[in-house]
Amino acid sequence: MSDERTELLVRLLSQHQDQLFRYIYALVPHADDARDVLQETSVALCRKFADYETSKPFLPWAYSFAYLEVLKYRDSGRRRGQPLRPELIEQLAHEREEHESILEARLEALESCLAELTPEDRWLIRSRYEGSGTAELVRLSGTSRRTVFRNLDRIRRLLSHCIDRRVAASEAGVPSIATRSPFG
Repeated sequence: MSDERTELLVRLLSQHQDQLFRYIYALVPHADDARDVLQETSVALCRKFADYETSKPFLPWAYSFAYLEVLKYRDSGRRRGQPLRPELIEQLAHEREEHESILEARLEALESCLAELTPEDRWLIRSRYEGSGTAELVRLSGTSRRTVFRNLDRIRRLLSHCIDRRVAASEAGVPSIATRSPFG
């Protein structure tokens, strides 16, 4: 592979790595396993990149490799827990690809909505989803378990409503949404 093609592959993989991971993670239920499948997908893409037509979108092409790697992983016996039936994996993969633009819009909205939270709420929700267990959150926040759960529930509702409004406004072509508060 030429240096230009290698550079193009590296750029495309870097640009789309998060999307590929989310696609795989939708089909492989454990994050560590999904990372392994992503790595195998990257190797397969590298091996077959000479066949890639640059006039076509990269992501659907990469998804086809990811799907095959998910099937290989499933058949390898390395998976944890009960395996999904091949028909279900196929259906999940198809639906994930079909909803890609909606998922990306919601992810962008989530980032904007998170930025609008108070620093305390943003800390709590990020801590919860970036690995802190409930006991740790209770200890760090200095509140009761019940208060932590109540606050998390309130923040999730705020984020859900904010995301829904932002996506709806975006679909309606309302450009001023970024200047309005998502929570009021």
